[in-house]
Amino acid sequence: MKVEKKYVVVLVETLIKENKIVKIIVSNPVDKKNIRSKINIKPIIIKDNLNIQLEEFKENKAFHENICLDSFIIILDSLLEEYKQVFIVSLGADYQILKNKKDYNLKESKNNKSNIYLSHDNKKKYIIEEGSHVPFLIKLGVMGENGEVFKRSYDKFRQINKYLEFIDDTIEELKNKKLIDNKVKVVDFGCGKSYLTFALYHYLKNIKNMNFEIIGLDLKKDVMDKCNQIAKELQCENLEFLTGNIKDFNKLKDVDIIFSLHACDNATDYAILKGLELKAKAILAVPYCQHEFNEKMSKNKNSMFFKNDGLIGKHGILFEKYTTLATDAFRAQALELCGFKTTVMEFIDMEHTPKNILIKGIKDKISRDVLKTKYIAYKNFMDYLGIEPLLDELLKKYYLINSDNLKI
Repeated sequence: MKVEKKYVVVLVETLIKENKIVKIIVSNPVDKKNIRSKINIKPIIIKDNLNIQLEEFKENKAFHENICLDSFIIILDSLLEEYKQVFIVSLGADYQILKNKKDYNLKESKNNKSNIYLSHDNKKKYIIEEGSHVPFLIKLGVMGENGEVFKRSYDKFRQINKYLEFIDDTIEELKNKKLIDNKVKVVDFGCGKSYLTFALYHYLKNIKNMNFEIIGLDLKKDVMDKCNQIAKELQCENLEFLTGNIKDFNKLKDVDIIFSLHACDNATDYAILKGLELKAKAILAVPYCQHEFNEKMSKNKNSMFFKNDGLIGKHGILFEKYTTLATDAFRAQALELCGFKTTVMEFIDMEHTPKNILIKGIKDKISRDVLKTKYIAYKNFMDYLGIEPLLDELLKKYYLINSDNLKI
């Protein structure tokens, strides 16, 4: 039905006050130059007070702000002018609102949602607990001397703990497979400011009590110099930060774990390659921007993909999402051809970062028949996309089976 803007504002305000709103998604800017591509909105309770959290996406980065209800209603009025589409998820009903030239078209549909959880203060059990005095987190400005995590750094605190959960699972799996004992060598490619690298040091030394050697590598010399200085001040032994390119790294041999967070485009592929060169037993990668598949597939409109999935290919945003997923699916399958058992999972909740896919590979024993099936699926997928990815060229010498010794 057609409604006026005032009707939409009153509807949203009423649903919030009745504690029925689950989330609101505002999208499709009227002005294509608007750098805020999408805004996620949800009510939360902070210290017994109702707030509205706005999560804005600008250039693939998420920014959060919590405001009071009155301020939000004022902002909502302008958002309805700036965006063409609003989607409201509430208890019992969803509302899709599309902006027309003079009014709004509202469509209501029933759903089965029957409860909502608004608390922002609930304490989760983390590997590094809130309230504990952790020197590296204090030094890096994540928490204060009393162990309280700063509000501005809470997303980073959650990311650190999520990372440690994956590391914990990986180490236990490596131990169970007798690939490591109580000693581990880890390389963190593209470590940046090294929150996760210092977290790994704290975990291995103070929580697991393991023998270890950790190296962080990044292209930015000034950042690596600062990290080395922090490591010195915190008296971190067997932790070193180096400046350099992933391709040229040769400091360690027979590495147990390599980790690569948000390496851009083909840097993730080179991190995987280097992991194989270093005989890594576990490879963990969280890719970031991924352009190669998009660019190469766009140049081959005669591929089977465009013949069969042209409905995806003709929409830029859908095509981008598809090529991103295809890239990581291809990476996971390539790792399996190299003798790894792979898992693809969320690195951290989508509300905290739009780049959240973790590819986890653990060295495994795979039969020739299974490898044959995997290779056929791998080749068929590559042929379907109509491209020759760089990763295939980089890794083919590490495949345990390939077209040279397999009749397809």
